[in-house]
Order: sequence, then C-alpha cells, then structure tokens
Amino acid sequence: MVPLALGWPFLADIGDSRVTVAATSMPIPGTLLRLFQPLCVLTALAWLLPFSALRATGSDAGAAFLEELSLNSAPSQVLTVCHGFDCAYRDQFVLTRARISYLRGTLAAAHSARDERKALGRVVAWFDREGGRVASTVGRIAYAGAGTKSGPGQMDCIDLTANVTELLLVLERNKLLKFHRLGEPVSRGLIIDGRKPHTTPVIVEIASGTQWSVDSWTKAYGQTPDIITISEWRNRN
Repeated sequence: MVPLALGWPFLADIGDSRVTVAATSMPIPGTLLRLFQPLCVLTALAWLLPFSALRATGSDAGAAFLEELSLNSAPSQVLTVCHGFDCAYRDQFVLTRARISYLRGTLAAAHSARDERKALGRVVAWFDREGGRVASTVGRIAYAGAGTKSGPGQMDCIDLTANVTELLLVLERNKLLKFHRLGEPVSRGLIIDGRKPHTTPVIVEIASGTQWSVDSWTKAYGQTPDIITISEWRNRN
C-alpha cells in the first residue's frame, strides 16, 4: 500500500496499518550515477567552499545538502536510506507508530543539551540499525572508502551524512529537539593537506551556538556516532 500523504507535522498521526516498507534497493540510473561518482570526494570539496548567497543556513542548508543528492527534503513520513557509496542505492524507511514512539520517548527524556546529545547518539545508532535491516547494510564497516569494502552493503561519508541529516531534519521540524537545531554539513581534508576529504552532519547547540559533529562514518553498523565539537572534529585525521 502506498504511504498516505499527510500534512506537516505528521508524527502524531501515523499508524502501522497504514504504511508498508518498500524493501528493494533501487540503484540510481546510470546517467545520474556517473554524475555522482566519486561524490564523497567531490561533495566534500564542494562543501568546504563558502556557502553561496543563494543557500541558507541551518535546517535550510541541511535540506540543500539533501537536494544536491536528489533526495526529498520536503515533509514526508518516509525517509531514504542511502548506501553503496555516494547514495548510489536507496531504500525507503517508513516512520511507523512504533518507530515514532521510540523517537519521542528517547528524546523527551533529555533535560539538558548534554542529555540531548546523548539521546541523539542513541537515536542515530537506532536508525542505523533499523535502516540497515531495510537496506541490507548490517555488515557495514567503519571508515568505508575506496580502499576498503564497497558495494551496496557499505556506506561512505556521503551516505551517512545524508541519512543522519534527513533524520535530524525530521526531528527538528516536528519539534522533537529542544536544545539543538540542524546545522549545515561540514567537510574537512583537501588531499593536498595530507587528509582525505570527509563530510559530517552537524547539530548546533541553541544556547551557545556551538556546532557538534554527529559522525557515524567512524563507527561500524549500529554503533553510537562520534558527537564532538566541530573544532575537535576538524583537527582529526
């Protein structure tokens, strides 16, 4: 059954009986795939450049990142799980009532920005596990890249940045975040400086303005992401 189109916000109204998951990995058509490869490097380099005047910041910047990958940034009860490097394969992940209940309950328990970051770590790890079962990425490794395992069962930094950014966008738009907002994805590494390009999702602490990386690429399937300040993240190799 096709998921119902609901107005935003939608999280209070979705029931398990109203949606089904499309579980087949669908590769991007060849023309688009050629445009994207090797996107992990190209996108990372692009996002190192100053954000143009046409781009907004915060959640709008996160949405722009998704749109550059031809991912839907509009309100939806269906998320896309990118995998196979450069978002070459995509699977649907439906926000059922049970999944929504988990998100609400986990984040509602946070009473400070520090608590919320810990809760987000659990939520992102949960999404990686649940999405991995849909996308068949349960064997994904940390630091996946050109010199490691590849194929539809693995995820590079672009896959994971897209997945986490899309999840964070849903949480923010549905007011499930109290102490943070979605930030603009950040990249580091220029090859010529001895570091490989790498991109991470970002949250911004509302009270202080501090930016935090939510980096799942450094962790294997289902593990809690590294949530560290962007200044610390930039200094890592």
